[in-house]
Amino acid sequence: MTRLVICVLLCVASSVLGGHEKYEGHELYRVSGLGEQIQALEASLDILSAKSAARSSSGKLEALVRLSPEEKQQWLQYFDERNMAYTKIASNLADIFRAEEAQINSRRAAAKRSGKSISWDTYYRHDEINDYLDDLAAKNPDLVTTINAGLSYEGRQIKYVRISTTRFEVTRKPVIVIDAMIHAREWVTTPVALYVIDQLVNEAKNSALVDEIDWIIIPLINPDGYEYSIEEDRLWRKTRSKAHEGADECPGVDGNRNFDHYFGTREDSTDPCSLIYEGPYAFSEPETRIVQSAVLSNLDRTALYISLHSFGNMFLYSWGNNGTLPSNGLILHLAGVQMAQAIDELALDKADRYIVGNAANVLYYTTGTSRDWTRAVGIPLTYTLELPGYEYRFEVPPEYIEQIVTETWAGIATGARYVINNW
Repeated sequence: MTRLVICVLLCVASSVLGGHEKYEGHELYRVSGLGEQIQALEASLDILSAKSAARSSSGKLEALVRLSPEEKQQWLQYFDERNMAYTKIASNLADIFRAEEAQINSRRAAAKRSGKSISWDTYYRHDEINDYLDDLAAKNPDLVTTINAGLSYEGRQIKYVRISTTRFEVTRKPVIVIDAMIHAREWVTTPVALYVIDQLVNEAKNSALVDEIDWIIIPLINPDGYEYSIEEDRLWRKTRSKAHEGADECPGVDGNRNFDHYFGTREDSTDPCSLIYEGPYAFSEPETRIVQSAVLSNLDRTALYISLHSFGNMFLYSWGNNGTLPSNGLILHLAGVQMAQAIDELALDKADRYIVGNAANVLYYTTGTSRDWTRAVGIPLTYTLELPGYEYRFEVPPEYIEQIVTETWAGIATGARYVINNW
């Protein structure tokens, strides 16, 4: 019996580790190079983020890349040969992820003991988030409607909320659309979306933003990938679909390459094993079709679209595929600067200041993004908002969630007031 108990305990301990062991010995490096050099890495390496190097005007980018023990020497030699400076910033990702998991579990337990349905100091599972949205709508039926938008590839219900004092029936009111977690490992994006909902519904001081604007907020676009990133692979980015050729070996599609804007024009996005695989055709994923449907449902009066990502402290606008600007490029920049400044005023001293700019010029070329597709179909103000990561990168410890949601809400509220004053 004693041996059986020990065996069971070992099995439980193994399951709790949730796949972190696959990252034993994996290291993180900050790599500096020209934009085209960093872009060339995307198809072969796991780039966790990229941003302008030291806010310089040199045209160089800094990318955070993960190197396994097996590939480390090969890539360090590659960087040396191309004069790409690099610095190791983390030695063992498995230890980082185990520490993160322990902290999250501790804070979730504390929140449960306090009786809170949701708090701003930990992360929640897909079902818990959906339950929160349903409960909020039940308590505020004249303001909040929960939309059962459809099922993910693996059959999870994707929900979003419509917030309106006029049930979306007053067509003179502008609409703002916000989505989050299209990339599964960018966990901090969903709390931001939930906090925006909370501020609009539960804070009377924000009543003007609800009286004058209708809101569509999708807190969790990619539940399959998110749950997989919790249970199996913390660094999972894509969906979990298997409807494309090569899916048995390489499942999933990068949702933010699956939109119908210059889809199929970038060769390194056609490989199913690539982290930026665009899918077999535009809107092949049920998850991106839900975003498409939500956007098109009130397209003629949608003024602002923001897709939440992590990390990098950036407001990025179109066009990402070629670096040219839309006809309202100056307005995009000015509105973005106002939102960024509102965030920076509340930011931690150690935080980087936000960059506002054209996505291709600030970073590198991208195709099939939701930001460019929404601008192409007629929404005047569309942005990719890259949230802060601090020294912790995309893997944001729970104690920073409240800071990030609070400061980001200030930026989004500023964007909403810009819409009210200029619609």
